[in-house]
Amino acid sequence: MPNTQFKVKQELEYIPCYLCGKDTHETIITSHSGNTSTSHPFETADKNRNDVFRLVKCKNCGLQYLNPRPIKQQIGYYYSEDYYAHVPRKGKKPKNKNFFLEKWMDSKKNISNLIRINFYNYPCNPGEDRKGLSSYKKILLWVFYLTYRSRLDIIPFSGEGKILDIGCGNGRYLTSLKKQGWQTYGIEQNPGASKYARDELHLTVTTGDLLDCKYQDKFFDVITMWHSLEHLYEPIPTLKETKRILRNDGLLVISVPNIDSFVAKNFKEYWYGLQLPVHLIAFTTDSITKMLDKAGFKVKKIFYDRRNSTLKLSLLNLKDGKYRLLSKLSHLKVLIKMFNFILAMLGSCDIIVIHAQKRSKI
Repeated sequence: MPNTQFKVKQELEYIPCYLCGKDTHETIITSHSGNTSTSHPFETADKNRNDVFRLVKCKNCGLQYLNPRPIKQQIGYYYSEDYYAHVPRKGKKPKNKNFFLEKWMDSKKNISNLIRINFYNYPCNPGEDRKGLSSYKKILLWVFYLTYRSRLDIIPFSGEGKILDIGCGNGRYLTSLKKQGWQTYGIEQNPGASKYARDELHLTVTTGDLLDCKYQDKFFDVITMWHSLEHLYEPIPTLKETKRILRNDGLLVISVPNIDSFVAKNFKEYWYGLQLPVHLIAFTTDSITKMLDKAGFKVKKIFYDRRNSTLKLSLLNLKDGKYRLLSKLSHLKVLIKMFNFILAMLGSCDIIVIHAQKRSKI
């Protein structure tokens, strides 16, 4: 459901480019405001409003961003009340598992643990030996590692290190990290989500903005930003603050939608990853690399995440328009998974994950 608390007149502000500061741009996409609802994801944000937003491209550096943008005090209106990262976690209903399903789930869990132990330096269980696998099992595990869909969420272990998740939402990701042995910290601007993470999940989560937190220098071993950088009003100051509080050999992990992807290029304003105006910046691998460089980071690795492709959701976005027949393809789950795998191999997925480190001083 859309957020119904927005009563005042909409205010927009024109801004120069986040990256280079120039004010020369061209309009790339014009789009109505999207809806971030999970239960009603393809309805307009408010049928009584007709907000239209422009994604522009800087003629100097090529960064694509929303201009004009809603003022910061009003952006909360465009987040649905059931936005997935803000609502409380729902407990899964117990299922009646058959023998084979239980065996498969146990095997999947064991494979996940082995991948963490053998490729990401996580400690072995008591009584186990890291080198105890046979050559055959090591080869098989390597194949699983290459195809394991959730490996991009795994953070290399650094021995009960401190990890900060910026934009941690309801705390789901931090909960899993805490179970793996990390000292977890989170920042979330949504008051309800951050309160739930503190009160119900007993996590160390601060309500607000990183720029107001004042952590100690070089306090964290790892900092993650899963789909939060594109939401920020001050991305470069935030990245510079991230650099200050990250250890010299620490790791920064960022995930953002990729507007240079096959799905984004072909669906344009129907691309589900666009989500104007809550997404203030539309990144490419080139522009995210430039922004990180300006903030004092060097990109270590760029991964293409086929798990969270928006192809299915983008197809469903066509259901009421002149391309509505194409929306029927959204039911072909196996075909979509195969296509996403091919896009990942070609480096054209619409979600990218970046690993970066602080740039050494010369």
